[in-house]
Amino acid sequence: MSVYREPALSDSPFHEHLHTNYIPTDAGIGQIRGHLMPHEEELARLDALIRDLSTKRGRIKGYIDAHKALVSHPRRLPPELLQKIFVQCLPTTHNAVMSVAAAPLLLGHICSRWRAVAFSTSRLWDSLHVSVKYVGWNSDKSAAIIDWLTRAGSRPLSLSISCEKGDYPESAHCESLLPLLFTFSARWSSLRCTKVPVKHLLQLEEGIEAPLLEDIHVTCQSPTPYSGPGSHILDSPLFNGTRVSITTLDPAALIEERLQGVGHRWDHLTDLALDRLGPRSPSPDFEDEYTYRYLDYNAVYRLLQRCTNLRSLKVPVEVGDDLTDETLDVPLLESLTLVVAGSSCDALGELIEHLVMPQLTKFHLINLDSADYPPPPSNLKLHRPHEDIVAILHTVLADFSPHLQKFSLGHPYVSTFLNADELFRNLSPGSVTIPGLDLTELSLDLEYVPDALWSQFLWEHINHHTRLRKFHLQLWSPHRRDVPPPAAPDIDPFLTRGLDVAVTHHIRPPWQMSPWQGIENR
Repeated sequence: MSVYREPALSDSPFHEHLHTNYIPTDAGIGQIRGHLMPHEEELARLDALIRDLSTKRGRIKGYIDAHKALVSHPRRLPPELLQKIFVQCLPTTHNAVMSVAAAPLLLGHICSRWRAVAFSTSRLWDSLHVSVKYVGWNSDKSAAIIDWLTRAGSRPLSLSISCEKGDYPESAHCESLLPLLFTFSARWSSLRCTKVPVKHLLQLEEGIEAPLLEDIHVTCQSPTPYSGPGSHILDSPLFNGTRVSITTLDPAALIEERLQGVGHRWDHLTDLALDRLGPRSPSPDFEDEYTYRYLDYNAVYRLLQRCTNLRSLKVPVEVGDDLTDETLDVPLLESLTLVVAGSSCDALGELIEHLVMPQLTKFHLINLDSADYPPPPSNLKLHRPHEDIVAILHTVLADFSPHLQKFSLGHPYVSTFLNADELFRNLSPGSVTIPGLDLTELSLDLEYVPDALWSQFLWEHINHHTRLRKFHLQLWSPHRRDVPPPAAPDIDPFLTRGLDVAVTHHIRPPWQMSPWQGIENR
């Protein structure tokens, strides 16, 4: 067997033709192929050898790694130290989530030892965020919740329960889920209910005992009933916690009845926040619209009388009947936030004069519905506006049109309720609906609309010589595997005329239920 000698390019019989434009004859092609045959055989032999060596290397490395694992530092960590490390993996801004991509479930997917340590560490399981829709559509998750909270042992529990819309499917899921969570109420220390339907929140009154509960945050998407058991939701033993926050369509309805009588005192409260859910303007055209009532100044006065240990208070207020002449000592109040309707600001001083607050260090005034007070804005952004977008354009833009230069309409799902033709017609030059509107910049984030619609809109601005210089449009199409994404539109005619135009098409990914639903800023 001849010994293969590695060749050099200079040794080739064809070296004078290499790296040139030389075209060999048919005879020359045969000679080249014959010359390469032994070299190709050697290359094939080397490739096979490399494969064999690579396989052998893998076996040897696996053997070494298996033995190194026996002496690795993580393996030798004592369980107590592992537990401390695991606890540091927990989220700090929200409760733990039922996801294998995050602690604590992630920690149980590394190895059997870590899983045993994680499952025996009660501190890892004393908080839980529950997305009602996610749990409702995954039947095995109810049993998983029981296992989760059981692992917490006797530790106080922090729970957050979130509905996305409070619609019928979620309401049905609540009926089965809430009783399951109520079985752990004796260990609740913090409870946050977001958009849970009111009829299910009323179950909080029905003999639920939560002696450890100190924090309770409730956001009601539907109005609180003004009479019957719903109007007494604050009388639930659950609201004996020291820190209470309630957001609802009508905060006044929650406590007005109790403030009328003499038997209701909330001396146990140290922190109370009442918020309105909104704002949404009342309209006779919609049956689900409601008139929003704040607490008048007298109600705030009486509320402070009943809450003698308050350290912080946030409440929506408005002008009411004349205040009593008596001053009120609020000895412990350190923080006061008043959400005030614009027309109520003039009488605010009268309320403050009647309160003696020696410990007050923080005073925050939020002035709502006060278009007459601040200067008209030149830059207006509407992100996830109310469904009646045309009404918003008629009212808000009409008030600010002489001053408004930049307008941004965000969130593509708004176009579910939007007539795109009407939107562009209202924003077109010479609009009768919004006279005087002369924008310099316009940004829209919408579901898909035809190119001809926005193109015609821009040509109208060019032909009328308006001040519009920037137009950015993001269009969203539903996810469909059988439909290719739209082609990029031709914007060159507008760019050559000095307009800053950008039109971007996006394909909205298919919606998926997620255990993270209801957690903000994660």
